[in-house]
Amino acid sequence: MASRREFLQGMGGLGLAAMTNVLSNPALAAPAKIWFNTLFHGGDADAMETIVKKIGAADSNIQVDLTQGAWTEYYAQLYNSVVAEAAPQLGIVDDFRYESVAQVLYDVTDTPAGNMLDRMGIKPGDFNQWGISLVGGKPLGIPLDQNGFGIFYNKDIFKQAGLDPEKFPETRDEFENACEAIKKIGKIPYHPALSGETRFIRRAWLGLLWGNNGKFLEGDKPAFNTDKGREALQYLVDGVLKRGWNKPGTNGNNQFLAGELAMLQNGTWFYLTVEKAKLNYGCSMPPKFFERRVAWGGYHLIVLPKQPDSKETIAKLETTAAFLKAFLPYTSLWGEMGGAVPLFKAGIDNPELKQTNTWRKTLGMFAQAAASGAMLAEPRHPKITDVDLAIEPFTQQAYNGTMSVKDALDQAEKAVDKVLSAS
Repeated sequence: MASRREFLQGMGGLGLAAMTNVLSNPALAAPAKIWFNTLFHGGDADAMETIVKKIGAADSNIQVDLTQGAWTEYYAQLYNSVVAEAAPQLGIVDDFRYESVAQVLYDVTDTPAGNMLDRMGIKPGDFNQWGISLVGGKPLGIPLDQNGFGIFYNKDIFKQAGLDPEKFPETRDEFENACEAIKKIGKIPYHPALSGETRFIRRAWLGLLWGNNGKFLEGDKPAFNTDKGREALQYLVDGVLKRGWNKPGTNGNNQFLAGELAMLQNGTWFYLTVEKAKLNYGCSMPPKFFERRVAWGGYHLIVLPKQPDSKETIAKLETTAAFLKAFLPYTSLWGEMGGAVPLFKAGIDNPELKQTNTWRKTLGMFAQAAASGAMLAEPRHPKITDVDLAIEPFTQQAYNGTMSVKDALDQAEKAVDKVLSAS
C-alpha cells in the first residue's frame, strides 16, 4: 500500500470513483495509532514533529503517523479523504477556510466517542477566542494559535546603511527612507511576500488594503475594487516596479537567509527557520503605510475529520482524545518553536514561555499585536478558497508588471463575482 504521503500527493488529481478503488482494501492500522495530517511546511512543521515525538516517547499507547506540508492541495485532500472514508483522525485548518470544509468535520462536543472536551478535561473558557471554533453555533475544532505577518529585518544591514538597528520604521516615510538608504549600500531593501508565491502577494496586498481602511468582501459581493483597494495594490506594485526595492519573481526567503535582503515580510512560523540561519535580526509589525498599522493574519484550529461508522473509529477517537490531552501542556512549546501565539490560556500565560528567546525576538511582539487587534483575518465565507484563487492570478500579474493595477482589480472583481454568484 502507498505511504500516507504518496497517497496525499496523488489524491488531488483523483476522482472520487478512482479514489474509492484505491482505498477499497486498506491495511488496518494498529488500534492505538492515529493519523495526523497538517498543512505546516516551515518552522511550525518542525515544531509539530518535535511535540508529536515527545508525546509518543512519553506514552507508547499514543502513536501518531504525522504527515505535513501539502498546503496547496490540503483542503481538497481533506474534503475528498472524508468522502472516500480514508480521512486522517486529526487535521489543521485556517479559520478563514474553516467553513469550506465544515460539513466534513465532527462537532468536537458530539463525536462517536463522546464529548472530546470532556475527555481532554477542558472547557471553552480555557481558550482565548473560543468563538473562532464555532460554525453555526457548533465547535468544529479546537483553537490552536493566532498567526500572521510581521517584518523580519537584518540588523547588520541596518547598521551598514546608517540606520538604528533597534528601531524599526514605524511610518511610511521612515520605511521609504530606510529602503533608499539600503539601496545605496548595494543591498536589497524589501520583499513583501515571503517566497513570492501568488498567495503571499495577495496576502501582502490585503494587509495594505485593510491598513487603508478598505474592505475585501461585503456579504456575497467583492468590495475591494475601490480607490482604497487600487491605492493599496499600487503601493505594493510600485515597491518593485518603480522604486526598485526588489524584483518580480524573486524568493524573499532565500534572499533574506543569504544575508542580501534587509527586510522580509514573513509569518510567525518563520522564527525557527531564521534562528537556524544564525542571522542578527529583529522583527516588527509593518509600518503604518496608510491609516492603520495592521498586517494579514489568521488562526489555526485542530479539527477531527469525520470517519466511517465503526468500532475502530471509536477506538481511534479515544486515542485522539488522549493525544490532544497530552498535547495541551506543549502549547507553550508550540509557541516557542512554531512562533505563533497560543490560544490555550495556560500556554500563552506560562511564565517560562515569556523567558524564551522566541518571546524576546518575535513572539512577544506578535502576542501584543494579536491582543491589540492588529493581525486581521480574512472574512469567513464558504467560498473563500475559490475567492482567493480567483484573485491571485491578477494580483500576481499586477505585481509582475504585465497588467495595470486597474485592469487587475477589474478582472479580479469579475472573477470573484462569478465565484460568489454560482450556485
